[in-house]
Amino acid sequence: MPQPAAVLIAAFLALGVGLAGCTSTPTPKPSPSHSPAGLTVDQVTKKIADTEPPTRSLAHTTGTIDAVEKVPVTIDVVSLRALPDETLLELRIAAASGTEQDLGSFQLSRPPFLDTRNVGLVDAASGRTYRPYTFVQSRNPTPGVPTGCLCDRLRTTDGTGVTLSMLMPPLPDDVTAVDVTMPGLPKMSAVPVARG
Repeated sequence: MPQPAAVLIAAFLALGVGLAGCTSTPTPKPSPSHSPAGLTVDQVTKKIADTEPPTRSLAHTTGTIDAVEKVPVTIDVVSLRALPDETLLELRIAAASGTEQDLGSFQLSRPPFLDTRNVGLVDAASGRTYRPYTFVQSRNPTPGVPTGCLCDRLRTTDGTGVTLSMLMPPLPDDVTAVDVTMPGLPKMSAVPVARG
């Protein structure tokens, strides 16, 4: 004699198969290559490819980087975020000509470094300037001299620019805006500070 549980399971399976056959949706037919907006797949692909990525700038300036030759540049602060233990600054530097340019220079650093260690965040209220963290590397040829920097090097930019990041000491909690300074370039004033 069959077990009541086995009979019950078999009945539910039969009911499930029967209902699945009644409620299944037909296999969709391939749609034409037009979107609901009336664009073809090729037109949509071209629209996506031609779209410029969104650029966000908290502050903007122009100036000249004294590299192998003098290069007119545009500089944007794209992020300035104060965290509990550090402050992250991100700049976007592009050649004003929109062409590839070598930006390698001591202008934002000091010889022999081609980094951005002399970029500063100035708290106008206290007059204090914050610069990227530097450190002494363990295999340093000059003991005691900070050769490492928690900042990016100036490098070749393509026509769209290059993003440079710098890690700096934490800003006081009451600081809501700072001036961004770079040697030989115009100051960007009252750049808003994001928290967290």
